[in-house]
Amino acid sequence: MKAPTLKLLLTGGGTGGHVYPALATLEALERRVVLSVLYVGTSRGIEAQLVRQKQLPYRSIWIAGFHRRWSWQNLLFPLKLLVSLWQSWWILRQFRPDVAVGTGGYVTGPILWLAARMGIPVVLEEQDVYPGITTRLLARSARKICLAFDGARQFLNDESEKIVVTGNPVRRQLISVSPEEARRYWGIPQNAPVVLVFGGSQGARAINQAVQQCLNGWLQNGIYVIWQTGQREYQQVQQTIGTVPDTVHLLPYIDDMAMAYQAADIVVCRAGAITIAELALVQKAAVLIPYPFAAGNHQRKNALFVSEKGAALTIEQNETLASELDAAVQQLLADPSRRQAMQQAWKELARPDAADKIADVILQVAKVPVNKPLSHAPQGQSEEAT
Repeated sequence: MKAPTLKLLLTGGGTGGHVYPALATLEALERRVVLSVLYVGTSRGIEAQLVRQKQLPYRSIWIAGFHRRWSWQNLLFPLKLLVSLWQSWWILRQFRPDVAVGTGGYVTGPILWLAARMGIPVVLEEQDVYPGITTRLLARSARKICLAFDGARQFLNDESEKIVVTGNPVRRQLISVSPEEARRYWGIPQNAPVVLVFGGSQGARAINQAVQQCLNGWLQNGIYVIWQTGQREYQQVQQTIGTVPDTVHLLPYIDDMAMAYQAADIVVCRAGAITIAELALVQKAAVLIPYPFAAGNHQRKNALFVSEKGAALTIEQNETLASELDAAVQQLLADPSRRQAMQQAWKELARPDAADKIADVILQVAKVPVNKPLSHAPQGQSEEAT
């Protein structure tokens, strides 16, 4: 029997938190149908780099975000919007997709709005607890809206019949190793307390500075630290610390996050949507420090939602960050029962089959026969969205 085919237009950008779910969705669809795909992004966004690395067909439009504070660049926004709508019309007319899927970011606005008006079915993926402005504006035009968290439903009440709670697609290989194997990988004793710290591939200066202030006390208490500083922050952190102790694994970037997650007792990180989805999969006690300048303050909303479920602690980024972080880590390490309760709370939030569920929704909207996946290949990649 010949495999069904699908012409898919994918769009999403601005941060890795929008691009990686799109790529994970693409991988899930590739296991079901023969795809003809076109990715639409901007010429300078992270999506241009990541998608082209996958050697996918790529087209760009001129749109840029509207700055919430005064900027002279806002004067160009009406012109960029008009040009982007014309570019979107030309792309859609040439490619003629069966379905258009957007994962968030301002680049999705013009092309998905126009696609809906040309009769092309539109599916939205929303990663955060509080939907981004693009999702809220496009909700009326969409056939289906895939939410990562049921808590986001309240902000889209007018479109409730379109909503499917699927979760965020994440990498299954994150749970492919055991804690024992991970600790052998790092050379860490099996019974030693371990804290994993990261702030995304670019790092988080505030988190790095707070950890520097906590580090001596942690080391005196026998704590091992796996610390991703980010590429831009690595040299500065290394110079500040001086000689790096054997109990600290200081890295600009962690290539194998499965080994890092599985070795850890506690994870200290930002609260990007994909990071939250990964934590739900690996089910580790976490201290979340939301990025305070994220659009719509969505990281804080993500963190508070998870904290209310009992899966993590939330600490605000302010002048007391270092002392609060130190207290939170020390308290959690001293209370195994509380860490276990957090791990149990994560189980209720975990959706390891998210990519397959989203693929099902897309195929149903496009009226393509839904086949079971051919395999459960690793899904997607991740990077914190800030």
